[in-house]
Amino acid sequence: MAEKEVVNVIKEWAVNYIKHRDIMLRTLIEINDNGNSLTVKYKDKEQLFVLKPSLEESLIQELDTKITSVITLNSKENFNFLIDNWKKLVKFENLTFFFINPYSELETKWFISPYIHNKICDDDSFKQGLKSMFDTVEKTSEKEIMKRI
Repeated sequence: MAEKEVVNVIKEWAVNYIKHRDIMLRTLIEINDNGNSLTVKYKDKEQLFVLKPSLEESLIQELDTKITSVITLNSKENFNFLIDNWKKLVKFENLTFFFINPYSELETKWFISPYIHNKICDDDSFKQGLKSMFDTVEKTSEKEIMKRI
């Protein structure tokens, strides 16, 4: 039950973010709620946003060309998943991860496209660079989100 409530918090944040991002371009046609994902139709493309409070190994098998974005909580565990699975994730050219904390008093999100980031970063500064982005948003967890709703 708690996971569904946390997904709803992530979903609310995602819908607001998607709408806000489209204010100037006005290409958004519709946002379809699929439970644990959102299908977003624009005039020129379609995007699938998968809503995952916790990242798990099974996500790697789920990834395909349809999944363009994964929205997850900005937790240490999710950050470690990104680091630990980096070599697998860089193979997906259109994949973006959004790490969020809707209640952060700092920034509420940071995002990364592993494929692109891997092309421009060097191995020596890779972890430190990601850690710097991670630290721009306050850490959270499903338990912390549940306390606020």
